[in-house]
Amino acid sequence: MSYTGGVKPLSLLLLFGCVCSLDAEVKISPLKDRVRVEIDDRLFTEWRFKEWMAPYFYPVIGPNGESITRHYPMKEGVAAESQDHAHHRSLRFAHSDVNGQNYWWWRLGKERETSRAEIQLEKIERTRSGKTGELVAWTRWVHDGHMVLRQKMHVTFIPLKRRQVLMDYDITLVAGKEPVVFGDIKDGGLYVRVAGTMKAAAHFKAGGAKLRGTIRNSRGQLNTDTWGQRAEWVDFHGPDASGKTVGIAMFDHPKNLRYPTHWHSRTYGLLTANRFGASHFDPKNKKPRDVSCRPWSDLCPACKERKGDYTLPAGKSLTLRHRLYFHHGDTKQADVAAQYKAYIK
Repeated sequence: MSYTGGVKPLSLLLLFGCVCSLDAEVKISPLKDRVRVEIDDRLFTEWRFKEWMAPYFYPVIGPNGESITRHYPMKEGVAAESQDHAHHRSLRFAHSDVNGQNYWWWRLGKERETSRAEIQLEKIERTRSGKTGELVAWTRWVHDGHMVLRQKMHVTFIPLKRRQVLMDYDITLVAGKEPVVFGDIKDGGLYVRVAGTMKAAAHFKAGGAKLRGTIRNSRGQLNTDTWGQRAEWVDFHGPDASGKTVGIAMFDHPKNLRYPTHWHSRTYGLLTANRFGASHFDPKNKKPRDVSCRPWSDLCPACKERKGDYTLPAGKSLTLRHRLYFHHGDTKQADVAAQYKAYIK
């Protein structure tokens, strides 16, 4: 059953696009190692492209002025944060099996010692400031110095009232002279790691979090029941550092490959739109806890089946469109369902 939350006057405003903050100004500033995004002279996010093995957005500041994504490992010792999955860097697009190479995970502090795969900036094509902001950049996914594919990232920042923000995050993947295979695996797609205070459960040390977060999808499923399910959107909401409820909703566009996507959503704070992991999200392929996935083990049932593998032919491209909605309140209060309707109309 789809979750709508009822039709309210606010829903109609959202549908007709009347919630945009007409007075807000977005400023995009390219710097030597990052691109800074400010809304009304306040930091919203930075796209950091030099300090690690892949570019990522960090921090992402929510509507109450607190970070809405996790600080670790860029900043350690933050209350309510657990120091797990150091490769979950705030917000980015990644995949852990691209022609057999891992662009999702690197060993913290030994990245270049243990991997020859990285995502490098090729060029910043353009930026635009104004009532909305725009960043278009190209990166190269390389292995051992050789290009595997090129990626175009086109991000649009749309300020709403009360310091809420829409972020359109469109990716175009372009194969080079050889086909590119995106393997069936759970770790792949556009992901966000939410602030520690927003966690719904503590699979790892809670770090002092009170675990008051909630994951809700467009089908009405909650928390662990959302993992591996197909849905048009998923919303992850909970308290920020000020104690006020905020959320991050991620939308899948109807024109995307394998819409609606599967979701790699974890109550410890991860939300990923993964359209490549069909076998890994199939309950019949549940693997023993002591069995690893490719490339570390060949014993995983899903790794053998691989029905979600996708081959991008040489010279061809694949575009994936997403929208993120950084909002006040929970799913109902933010009218996430209405915002999704406005996105796809």
